[in-house]
Order: sequence, then structure tokens, then C-alpha cells
Amino acid sequence: MNNKPRLLVVAGCNGSGKSTFSKSLVPQGIIPFDYDKCFMEIYRSKLDSELRDRMSHNEAFQTLEQSIANSIKDRVDFCYETNFNSTPIHWPKLFKESGFQIDLIYFCLDSISEAKKRVKIRFENGGHFVPDDQVEERFYLGYNYLNQHFEYFDNVILFDSSGYDAAPTHILSIINGSIDSFSKYPSFLDGLLPKITTLVNDFMIL
Repeated sequence: MNNKPRLLVVAGCNGSGKSTFSKSLVPQGIIPFDYDKCFMEIYRSKLDSELRDRMSHNEAFQTLEQSIANSIKDRVDFCYETNFNSTPIHWPKLFKESGFQIDLIYFCLDSISEAKKRVKIRFENGGHFVPDDQVEERFYLGYNYLNQHFEYFDNVILFDSSGYDAAPTHILSIINGSIDSFSKYPSFLDGLLPKITTLVNDFMIL
């Protein structure tokens, strides 16, 4: 029986559905830390100034850091959402070195155009703005880092969230670097995740 505390990373590009669907996929009692939501709450509480954006990001990051420090100190489960586009192993490494099980859920979106469309809709409904060039950059970086680092995690689950306003569908689950369960591997991932695609092809041959 595994009694380790758990880190769950919920990842995916902008607009992939992390905030919408993460709460229904994480274990009961764990509330994912939503950095974007935290940032917006802080941003809206501040007076308008040229430093408003930077100050809000600094405070949101400090809140995340403190939440992580508390989780590791108290050895309690923790979950956060991320685009997986910048130093994606930094936090998981801290948790792993502290004896946590580290798991990853990744929401896979099929195109940059879909990501941009969803970000635009979210912004029009009061969400935060993300420039198109950043959406595109994060789209590719997230997949690139997933392809590089998926074996670092104890458990990885990929979901296809390409259907707009539809629940994500299971693609596959990986335990300790090997495929444990497999549903359907969408062709758009072939070029984005070559290492995982090879793993899938080998699995299908067996």
C-alpha cells in the first residue's frame, strides 16, 4: 500500500480545459492551485497603475511558493495547474526529493488555432488576456517538455480535450514509464510527442 503524500500536476496549453475539468479529476479533498485565478483575484484588488500587473504576478507566485512549502512541510497532498512551458520539473523535483509520489495529468489540445479561440472567448467572459504569440509558444513548449519529462513522473494520464465544450476523453495512462492502459491515440500527437508515440507503437505491437 502506498502511503506517500502525493503531488498532482494538472498541465496543458492555454485553453486546454485545466481549470474547467481538473476539479472533477483530482481526488476528493484536493483543490488545485489555479495560478491564473489567484493572479486575477489579486489584480482586481489593486488600483490601476503601471506596476499592477507585475505586483500581482509577484504576489500570486509568492502565494504558490508558500502553499508548496506548507504542503511539503506538513506532508499533505498538493495539486497545481500549469502550462508546463517553463522549468516544468522544478516543483516536482522538490516534492520527489521530499518523498512524495508525483503524478501528471495532461490535457492535449489538437491545434494552436483552437487554443487561441478558447483564450479569446475566456477573455471576453472576464478571464485574463494571453497574447497570441504566448499561446503559440506555450502550446509547443508544453508538448516538448511533456515528451522530454513524462518518465520522471510515477503516473501520467493523457486526456484529449479538443472537443469544445465536451468532456475530455482518456488517451492513455503511463505508470513508471510504461503504458498501463490505452484508449485511443489521436494522430495529432504523432509529431508533438515522438517518444510517447514510439511507446504507443511498441505497445500496439505486443
